[in-house]
Amino acid sequence: MKPGPTTNRQRQRGVALIMVLLVVALISLVTVQLGSQLQLSIRQAANREQYQQAYWYGLGGERLARQLIESALQHDRRIHPGQAWARPGRRYPIDGGSIRIDIRDQGSCFNLNALGRITTTDSPGKQPRALRQLRSLMAALGGEADEIAALSEPLQDWLDADTLTSGRYGAEDLYYTRQQPPYLPANGPLVSLSELSLVRGFRRDADRSPLADRLRPYLCALPDSELRLNLNSLDATRLPLLSSVFEGQVPRASLQRLLRERPADGFRSADDFWLRLTADETLVGKIDAQVRPQLRVSSDHFLVRVEVDHYQANLVLYSRIDVNNGSTSVYQRHYGDLNE
Repeated sequence: MKPGPTTNRQRQRGVALIMVLLVVALISLVTVQLGSQLQLSIRQAANREQYQQAYWYGLGGERLARQLIESALQHDRRIHPGQAWARPGRRYPIDGGSIRIDIRDQGSCFNLNALGRITTTDSPGKQPRALRQLRSLMAALGGEADEIAALSEPLQDWLDADTLTSGRYGAEDLYYTRQQPPYLPANGPLVSLSELSLVRGFRRDADRSPLADRLRPYLCALPDSELRLNLNSLDATRLPLLSSVFEGQVPRASLQRLLRERPADGFRSADDFWLRLTADETLVGKIDAQVRPQLRVSSDHFLVRVEVDHYQANLVLYSRIDVNNGSTSVYQRHYGDLNE
């Protein structure tokens, strides 16, 4: 028995209803997806806006740090921990969070770029004072002769302009091109202290010297070839650094006493420190007067850390500040954690 016209129309209506439901479901699915994408786009735009604002807040914190340094120099011409810039964890409230500023004086570290005058052909008697002072620092930190050579010789080869190895532990192109992956030594100044992780003896491998970990907190890489210490920034923990400048010829007890007796607002001048040091008759003949220009009561380089929390955005900015005639300038910026 064949179905009648009424049955066919009912089936057609059923098929049409199913088609309508499928279209509605498809439209609903597309609408939900478009809505989700729109919400995601809105959140991404908000995050970009917040991060962009955090970036400008970071530069504002950097500018404020520079003003604090300039203010200290304008009022005193000296740098010491009693000044406003040295207050740690300085916080400023902002819309949706805060800015934290920390300023580190880099006048109390050993500038490795002072070794830049080294050449492999130098005889031990002609080696730059800075190299002898670095080795003295290593000795003050408990380094044995082999440990000192295992760090100082690769550093010499990394910084000098030639491709000749120096000593038993020296490392030049041949050593570094055998590493995985292979690379070449800089044969020039360090741009960042993080480069030490590439230097033989400092690398995280079988050649790494245990002395490297003890030495690293005393080191820095500044944009000049001078080794100068701010006497007002040195504390008891930096005593090995001060002792190394005199190549161990001045008893550490004498240097410790001078730091302990240092006025609350620091030495007025390097001459003030020198007069106190040379007043000790037992040191006559032990003090090398050529060290005197390396001692100061001010600093030319600072490291500024700015951390910004702005709603959901977090930004960490490290700025390296150079001082010239009382004015500051930024010569390097780094975003995120600093491996130094």
